[in-house]
Amino acid sequence: MYQYSLRRHLHSLVAVLSVSSSLAMFGVSNASEIPIESLTKLPAISSLSISEDGEVLTGLVRQGDAERLSLGVWDLNDMSKPPNVISASGDVDFMRVSALKAGKIIVQARKKWTGALAGCGEGNAIGSTKTYLFKTLVTDTEFSEFGEPFSGESNLRGKTDFEKVCNGINGTGGLAANLPLDPENVIIFQRSSVFDRESDYLKYNLRTGKSEKLFSDFGNENVGLMHPKTGKVLTRTYSDYGDGRYKGKFKIVDDSGKFKTHENLTSDSNGRYNISILGLDDASGKYFIATDKFSDKQRVYMYDARTEQFDSTPKFSHDKFDVRGITRSTRDDDFGKVLGYSIGAANVEMVYLDPVLKAVQDKFLKQFPGKSVRISDWSRDRTKLIVVVEGSDMPPSYFLTTDMKSFKFLGSRNPELSKTPMSKTELVYYPARDGKQIPGLLTMPTGWKKGDPAPSAIIHPHGGPWARDYAGWDASGWVPFLTSRGYAVLQPQYRGSTGWGRDIWLSGDAEWGQAMQDDKDDGANWMVENGYADADRIAIFGYSYGGFAAFAAAVRPGGPFKCAIAGAGVSDLTNLGRNWSNNPLQRAYQGKTVKGMDPMKNAENISMPMLMFHGDRDVRVPDSHAKRFHKKIKKKVKSELVIVKDMPHSMPWSTKMQNTSLQAIEDFLENDCFG
Repeated sequence: MYQYSLRRHLHSLVAVLSVSSSLAMFGVSNASEIPIESLTKLPAISSLSISEDGEVLTGLVRQGDAERLSLGVWDLNDMSKPPNVISASGDVDFMRVSALKAGKIIVQARKKWTGALAGCGEGNAIGSTKTYLFKTLVTDTEFSEFGEPFSGESNLRGKTDFEKVCNGINGTGGLAANLPLDPENVIIFQRSSVFDRESDYLKYNLRTGKSEKLFSDFGNENVGLMHPKTGKVLTRTYSDYGDGRYKGKFKIVDDSGKFKTHENLTSDSNGRYNISILGLDDASGKYFIATDKFSDKQRVYMYDARTEQFDSTPKFSHDKFDVRGITRSTRDDDFGKVLGYSIGAANVEMVYLDPVLKAVQDKFLKQFPGKSVRISDWSRDRTKLIVVVEGSDMPPSYFLTTDMKSFKFLGSRNPELSKTPMSKTELVYYPARDGKQIPGLLTMPTGWKKGDPAPSAIIHPHGGPWARDYAGWDASGWVPFLTSRGYAVLQPQYRGSTGWGRDIWLSGDAEWGQAMQDDKDDGANWMVENGYADADRIAIFGYSYGGFAAFAAAVRPGGPFKCAIAGAGVSDLTNLGRNWSNNPLQRAYQGKTVKGMDPMKNAENISMPMLMFHGDRDVRVPDSHAKRFHKKIKKKVKSELVIVKDMPHSMPWSTKMQNTSLQAIEDFLENDCFG
């Protein structure tokens, strides 16, 4: 419920920018079906970041046909040298990396684990569970050692081996504050015990490895916003229960150093307002707060903690879309200056107020019209930055400047697709049967144009359901995979989705398989009416909650679909609602909305072929959902169940995992659905 946007400042001089002419490599060839192997290769380059001192660039890189990503470190003072690279050992996967300072980098990794959870984390309450252990590690640019300053070993003394494993399953800790003006110290948090969510916060010296405890969570009260200069705690969060509802509350420190509860910032499980404290404006003493308390869309307001009042008008707003957050300077001479803000449109759009940032963005938008351009990281000396350009028809491409005059192309996430024609995703709105306007992301088959025969189509609902889709590059590969094979794809932002306003979000409460499902059916009918889909050749495919939507479509009578594909889907709504989350606050806020039509109880009504694929290390939605449903329907309809070895619920997924699921989808659509 709180956040602070940490971004480093750029050069204050607007420079003339040039982009290498070698970018002609982004030309395209004749349209063709994208091979599965091209979509499922590990990212060639990703997770790039620059150290605050501007000395090093870090990222994850693919080496040949390796099945795991490697860590890469470049010397920004001499980019002619190849990066220093280290591969993961054993069954460890590197997931993310970020440059810090003082010659250190932070790495997130995972490894497979199987055992009895006994109440620790998500998974089977009895018996054995296949899952993953997670570690957050710190190393140097030479990879001399990988340490874990976040494990809280002093708190684990006397604990059993299992309790230490449990700590790894739930996460041991991480970086809490970067302290950008301090050349060698950061603030980290460590879990103070294995089963609760309390943490200790320590100042950690990156050079010496020594730490000192600063403060802690206690009881129901957690540390919230910290001042980015000093690390001083400015806010705390807690929850209480009264009047039949949970309430999430903020405390803000006053001039005397005491924390006071601010009722104007309370959000309860009935009203469910989004309230995020983004930061403190030192000049005015007011806080930047993102909220939908005063409008359908989220806006950023200034809040005076002394008078406990919001300003009457928002600081940053947009009529059609949420304002997601702000980007601020951490340079010492203009610390805290707002450099820009982000909008959740079809894609995340950055509105830069700083002239340097805007000049960079404008230059790349001119070079890549219609694409998304963001400046993902920069050095404190304001001369080195990374620009990411992407679109639904262009995998993320990374560019670097070290002098604010010219940019070097670092590489594409998927270089194999650099000359492959792909379709552009468009934001559309279509009417639901009750008149509500539902946003959707429409991607037509590659090469299709208005007036061509209506193609086969896929309704592709997102997971969550408290989530949303964007029109950028689809890291799962599902949308370009389908559109390159001649399918039109509509991603309905059905009621219950977040990021499209309170009305869309709240109208999904307790409507699983009902009004939420109507929105998918209505999207299919809209496609037919407008020539975007052949009425006799429409399927539904979703993952996680989207998988639930596929199960629901399969058993609802009179729907528009010829077949259904459920990836990691929920089939037993009653069981899910009973066991929704091990977090009591999440159960109070979201669990009560998980009601509606239960596919498992209506499995006898199934009337279409169905494919289910599910990872055997999925603890968010156990594969029993797919196995039990498959057992119920396999004698009534064509039903295929694919269990994907070692696949967890969430990405990243290995090449083998994605190959397995995409091949199953391709075969099913061709042979059992539209064959």
